Amino acid sequence: MTKNLIFSVIFSLFLLSCGTSVLESTIPDDSGKTEKQKSMERKLEKRDVRLPADSPLLKGEGIFDTEGFFDFGGSNDSFTVNSILFNTALDKIDFMPLVSVDANSGVIVTDWYSFNEGVTRIKINMRIIDEEMSEGSLSVNLFKQSFENNIWVDRGMDIEQAEKIKNSILTSARDLKIASEL
Repeated sequence: MTKNLIFSVIFSLFLLSCGTSVLESTIPDDSGKTEKQKSMERKLEKRDVRLPADSPLLKGEGIFDTEGFFDFGGSNDSFTVNSILFNTALDKIDFMPLVSVDANSGVIVTDWYSFNEGVTRIKINMRIIDEEMSEGSLSVNLFKQSFENNIWVDRGMDIEQAEKIKNSILTSARDLKIASEL
């Protein structure tokens, strides 16, 4: 009985020493950031997501936090997104500024991107709908505007270009999946 008690105490102490203290992750250091915040910043940097330093996401304020927003916390939602397809979509539009990225719901929204000497601009909204890599698994909407008489004029959706982007993403994602299975 005494051996079991001693073993239990030693084993419990061992387990406690292996984990990070909740207090350690919530106490700010000299820079004013907690370990959790610094960890999230490193993960965002790896994904090449740039948020302003005063972003509520980085501070853990507001209705979202970086764990759920960028799928770092291991969500328990029943809805799942194909991560290969999601990351391929992000890679394909990495030249455009992002307004919203939600890995849990599979939504990517870009800001306006100007080209053609600033006369034309586009905005892309994408949604990964399911885990498959079929034609129906990805929705891409591309909106166009042109600058005329000192105002931006809506030109509607460019369905043809959106379909090209969708097919490019699906083809690359399928190739990556095949390569990862080898």
